Amino acid sequence: MRQTVKLFQIGIRQITRDGMLLVLLPAPFLIGLIFKFAIPLANQILENMLYFSLMPWYGLVDGLLICLTPMLMAMVSAFLLLEERDEGIGAFYQITPTEGYAYLMARISFPMVYSLLVTVIAAAVFNISGLSLGAIASSSFISTLMGSALAMMIVSIAGNRVEGLAMSKLTGVSLLGLVAVWFIPAPYALCAAFLPSFWIGKMMMEGMSLFPFIMGLLFSCLWIVIFTRKFQKRI
Repeated sequence: MRQTVKLFQIGIRQITRDGMLLVLLPAPFLIGLIFKFAIPLANQILENMLYFSLMPWYGLVDGLLICLTPMLMAMVSAFLLLEERDEGIGAFYQITPTEGYAYLMARISFPMVYSLLVTVIAAAVFNISGLSLGAIASSSFISTLMGSALAMMIVSIAGNRVEGLAMSKLTGVSLLGLVAVWFIPAPYALCAAFLPSFWIGKMMMEGMSLFPFIMGLLFSCLWIVIFTRKFQKRI
């Protein structure tokens, strides 16, 4: 564990030297500020001018914030892993005590712990739909696992950092499950049930309940296992 912590500290120093990665760390709070003030303002303008309210979609906005935060942290972890692969450092770590799952813990698990804390804080401070603490905590946990899966997906498929950048733009597809809850009627929306964001959307719309939490947990863990195995085979 001591070696893993040291490796995590090395990763932090690498992030601070990379402006693109560094700006992603406070990005969730900037997004939260925009959602917190811009969406209600837009709703007020639409109500006054067009008698149209955005309030039925406030839960969708909060779901986007909860999903986007771990996605940003996943990009940081993935780019760091790909940079080390490009420079040959990743291969070096495989012959040290930090090889295998210890290496992934330093590069994925520890950043995702930070992601979970940031997601809970951002959702609690900036939510606009009056989410309960239980809904925030449970959906943030599922979203963090989804972020871990996305990070593993990027590094297991992309061959280098350039390909990783292209792959990161495709991670937005993972949000389709969230959107499906609001815009696709049942039972057709269940076609997106394999995406963890679908179950986050369920919690945003219906409140905290055990079934969507368990389903989100199962699908998130499934994606993590699939891409972790693919990554391990690649290295």
